[in-house]
Amino acid sequence: MFLKILAVVFYLFTIIAAFKMETPLKGLLFVLVVIGVSGLLYLFILFPGISGIAVAIMLAAFILKQGSR
Repeated sequence: MFLKILAVVFYLFTIIAAFKMETPLKGLLFVLVVIGVSGLLYLFILFPGISGIAVAIMLAAFILKQGSR
């Protein structure tokens, strides 16, 4: 129960911070990044082996793509 309340407070602060950004687009992008990072962390907790392999493959693909430029 404590973690759910903590998550709600975190998202509330995220929304407040998004409204204080310079432009609405920056606020929207900030909220989307926070949701993406939270989803990734949730995947690590829910499926530690599968998501770890998926993230490692995505990171390796990104590094190899940057190296080929």
